[in-house]
Amino acid sequence: MTKRKLFLIFLIIACQTTFALTEALGADGINVHAVHKAGITGDGVNIGLLSKGNARDGHIAFDRTGGNSAVILHDFTGTGLSRSGHDTQMAGILASAGSPIHLEAVGVCPGANVHSSRITTKRIHDALETLITKHHCRVIVTGIQVGTDSLAADGRSILSKLYDYYAETYDVIFATAAGNNCPQISVFGDSYNGITTAGLVKDANGRYQKIGSASNKGPTADRRRKPDVAAPTQGLFAPSAKGDNFWDTLDGSGRGLTSFAVPQTAGVAALLLEAAGKTNVQDDDRSEVIKAAIVNSASAHWPDPNDPPKNPADTTTAWDAASGYGRLNAMRAYQTLIGGCIEKDKTAENQRGWAYAAIKAESEDVYHIAGKKGARLIATVTWHRKLKKLSSHIYLDRHPAFYLNLKIVAPDGKTVLFEPAGRNNLIKIDHWCETDGEYQIILKNPTTAENHDYGLAFEITEPSQ
Repeated sequence: MTKRKLFLIFLIIACQTTFALTEALGADGINVHAVHKAGITGDGVNIGLLSKGNARDGHIAFDRTGGNSAVILHDFTGTGLSRSGHDTQMAGILASAGSPIHLEAVGVCPGANVHSSRITTKRIHDALETLITKHHCRVIVTGIQVGTDSLAADGRSILSKLYDYYAETYDVIFATAAGNNCPQISVFGDSYNGITTAGLVKDANGRYQKIGSASNKGPTADRRRKPDVAAPTQGLFAPSAKGDNFWDTLDGSGRGLTSFAVPQTAGVAALLLEAAGKTNVQDDDRSEVIKAAIVNSASAHWPDPNDPPKNPADTTTAWDAASGYGRLNAMRAYQTLIGGCIEKDKTAENQRGWAYAAIKAESEDVYHIAGKKGARLIATVTWHRKLKKLSSHIYLDRHPAFYLNLKIVAPDGKTVLFEPAGRNNLIKIDHWCETDGEYQIILKNPTTAENHDYGLAFEITEPSQ
């Protein structure tokens, strides 16, 4: 075989494997490329990656202007750095800028900085304290799990409480994985304040519409609705730790390994944080607003995504134990964030947007949305679990307990939907509007907790959708 033929074969293989990343992050995946085209790449956002090893910081995919690397290495074990394939791949899904050969092998947020941190579970407190307070990481993504045979995933472990405390206290977005090969969601995917991601693989028609067999299913051990969203794992093309210009094709067997899904959620959060930083609008970078926008924009998994249900009784965006509220959609989340802030007791004319507010005890906040017959009103509200820190190993839930109920009132004044929080700190609804007019989203705080903050995201679809 001639060298030219060998080169052509290599080029074809390279294009095919690179396309796999393009496919997962494109319009038929999580729709990130549309956000990149809008000039948003996560520029300047710091992401903390916590795992058992470190990424290969010298890989060509992380090379930036002046010979700097997008990956910064940390060791919190006391035993030194340890570059691993797993963590190089996760960092690549986040921040790869490709290479001269693999031009399209670009990650979710190639403008971001990834602080790749080697940890043990006993040193997670030190890692979070350093990454968040010293290196200003606004996003934390985790590459490890604690199996359900070792620790109950019920939100009560010190590890889950650590995540919830830092998320609320420092306004940080935690991207957590559903975990792999356990009978139920595992720690850290059970944390209240994080965004938990399941692993998508391809169905028989080659679409990312199926949850892999390895991806842990919900609910949590205390019956909360996790995971929140899902993202592709099969066929992603990422940097390898084998060398500075080696690459790997991930999850070839289609198991839905969540270590390859969760960086996509973290990356989308980084994109939204950059977008928020470009505005003069207050509070659009709040972690609760970002979480609400991401979950509200997730694409529900219908048997045929091109043929959504026509029966209004079937339109509620039901949570699914395997896929949560559906596949990530970065562009819809971005559009929701830049759609603008809506105010209480005023009619919002925009089709999508968000709100951030603090609600008084035993009171209601009312938002007015202009709806059209045949359109869908999709709304998500979320709030943080609040904890009091007694020491680095003791965190107590603050009292009184807080939760919200959500109600939708139609233009004729009738309540058409009521959704209680139950054990959850997130509610998502999807209501089919039967008439034109003003719809009310009413959030009620039935508790004595005073001035507890929340984030709300909404979207009104076109009637034809």
